[in-house]
Amino acid sequence: MAERARVRLFVDFQDFQLNWNDYHARVGAAGVVQITWKDLPAILTAEVSKGQPVRFTGAQVYASVEPSNPKDKRLSWWLHHVLASFTGYSVEVRDRKRRKPVRCQEESSNAAITTCPVCRNPLKGTVEKGVDAALITDLITLAFDDNYDIAILISGDADHAPAVRYIQKKTDKQVVQAFFKAHGDELRNACWDHLFFEDLMPKLVSGGTVAAVPAAPVAPDHGNQPAG
Repeated sequence: MAERARVRLFVDFQDFQLNWNDYHARVGAAGVVQITWKDLPAILTAEVSKGQPVRFTGAQVYASVEPSNPKDKRLSWWLHHVLASFTGYSVEVRDRKRRKPVRCQEESSNAAITTCPVCRNPLKGTVEKGVDAALITDLITLAFDDNYDIAILISGDADHAPAVRYIQKKTDKQVVQAFFKAHGDELRNACWDHLFFEDLMPKLVSGGTVAAVPAAPVAPDHGNQPAG
């Protein structure tokens, strides 16, 4: 029997969830369409097999939360107690940090801008700290430790491209991007191959096993943006 290639998933949770939500909003989906987390590994593993024998060996998920945000508290509980309980899943959650205040560009002022000039709501921006670094570190480390043969990278972040190129230059590992067509092609071109979620959507939303997740799990506070 031929040896089966080992497939491992690396998931940028916020990037995936936000782009998943945006896609379904664009196509006019009625209500919230949940990601079928339990079925995702099997579907993606089958797609990258290309006829060769393969086996799923784990999914690494990287996420961030703001501890003081009630929605993020629910999300953190779901990540630790639901998603992490699925077969093969390992979840790493980092705390988001307060963004440095935006300041007026006039030299005579340089005052901190604390409210939105349009909606008048307080600016409570936060940034991700350590999520990208953790994903890239594990992607490289597990490649050199020979823990996978094929990595499926669920991210559209071009910052991952140098790590992908390095892995594929220095090892016999393959990195396959799984993401949405609308994203840029820098990371896509760096990877050995790619999968488009638009093409897989019939498998991902029909008959899958859906795990309930808190409503609007990663909807950011006013001003929140990922920042590597």
